[in-house]
Amino acid sequence: MKYLQYHWKSRAFVVLLISVVISMLLISLELTDWAAQINQQGYSHGGEGGEGNKVPSFLRYILPFVKELVLIGVPMLLTLLFLKISRMLKRSPIR
Repeated sequence: MKYLQYHWKSRAFVVLLISVVISMLLISLELTDWAAQINQQGYSHGGEGGEGNKVPSFLRYILPFVKELVLIGVPMLLTLLFLKISRMLKRSPIR
């Protein structure tokens, strides 16, 4: 419990700052012509010709977890990397 309260404001600020930066990058990506083209084309489930859905059934249960892992894990790993680099820079003497 002591560790959770140790510098919690600065750690929460770093996490929020990285989350805001990633959100701004995703919003700017959404406004590109590339994203507009993808939205216009859409995604066809199963293709043309009525062959049905070719995605294996077990992927329907795995893919939501992959989505959560990417959307939560990537910002977490970027935050941890940023904190590790900032600690290394603080410890190293400036010459």
